Amino acid sequence: MSDEEIEQVAGIFQNLGAEKEKAVTMAKQLIRRAEQMAEEKQTSKITQLQALLETAICGAQGALKPDKKAVSE
Repeated sequence: MSDEEIEQVAGIFQNLGAEKEKAVTMAKQLIRRAEQMAEEKQTSKITQLQALLETAICGAQGALKPDKKAVSE
């Protein structure tokens, strides 16, 4: 996990309204989880990070991810 990665992901959380300190904490946790999931599922960290970010963004907006809407309707 690089400082650049953390800054980029933290920027997304800041755009969603998080304070800088909280955004950095959330970014570190999300990146760490993406690394774990990539190892578990034998996929890339980027793929897992993208999926987690999509979930976080939808959650911040109070919406379900598009792939989950069909299941809930």
